[in-house]
Amino acid sequence: MGKPNIRLNPQIDSIRNRVLLEKGAKVLLSAALLLPQPERKGRGRKPFDYRLVLVLNILRILLRKKYSDYETEMRFDKRLCDMLKLNKLPCKSCLNDYALQYKLSFLSNFNRKLIDAWIKKPVDLLLDASGIRLVGRSIWFCIRTKTKIRRKDCDKIHIAICLQNLLIANFRISNSKANDSPFLRKLLKPFAKLGLVIVDKGYSNKTNAEYVAKKEGAFFSPFKKNAQPTGLNVWAYLYKLWKIFPSLCKTIYNQRSKVEAVFSALKNRYGDQLYSKRWYTRRREMAMRFIAYNVRIIVGIQIAREKNIPLWVRA
Repeated sequence: MGKPNIRLNPQIDSIRNRVLLEKGAKVLLSAALLLPQPERKGRGRKPFDYRLVLVLNILRILLRKKYSDYETEMRFDKRLCDMLKLNKLPCKSCLNDYALQYKLSFLSNFNRKLIDAWIKKPVDLLLDASGIRLVGRSIWFCIRTKTKIRRKDCDKIHIAICLQNLLIANFRISNSKANDSPFLRKLLKPFAKLGLVIVDKGYSNKTNAEYVAKKEGAFFSPFKKNAQPTGLNVWAYLYKLWKIFPSLCKTIYNQRSKVEAVFSALKNRYGDQLYSKRWYTRRREMAMRFIAYNVRIIVGIQIAREKNIPLWVRA
């Protein structure tokens, strides 16, 4: 991972730290209330609204609190009780139980509802992948299962970033051996119409270029050394474009460096490792980090508009 060329305006960051809880909760509630209302089944004590518990789970990550910190610092916060209209917030065990029920597809859908009003259509996207370390397992040799484990075992996160405001428009999580190329189609599937799509050589092939073209998008990627496209197709036209106007294409492609700012913000803010032992809980944990990152950016956008100052500055 290279060094980012841009960073968040320090003036906005200073203001945001003071209002993050109030503004972040309002942003999350505005998206959570668009989800279907819970259906009560059977008898017994009335369960908590899953939408409000989802808001609390993401707020806990947003404020970088462990479950023990939530129990001592957040659970009895009167501001949260008033905003969520609850007399008493759920305990940390209840919060964890609900978090295990949220599927990755549900969290991805919630993320789209959250950012829908903040991205322009058609959306310009930057795609990239990065690794995230796994801590909740032994290295070299597992005594219990008598198996060797790779030292550099990790999960791979695939994200599509909005070019204008660096919001995470979509995400996928896979194991470290997965190839990047097929994930372009998975990341772009929710978008009916695309704008500029900038990717690196890992996504560069004819299938991806034609997929973007079908959605009226412009596919920008450098070609591999062994690429020799021919015929009357989008892939061959792009190859000729890079040959005739190399400096122009490279200038457009260089905007992809902005995705490094997102990976840097994610790993510096929430860490570059996952602690859960089960693969599905790790991926849900990472998905909620993506949503928490988006909430921070949206709050920053709100402050930038209120104060009439730029959101991003040179690093």
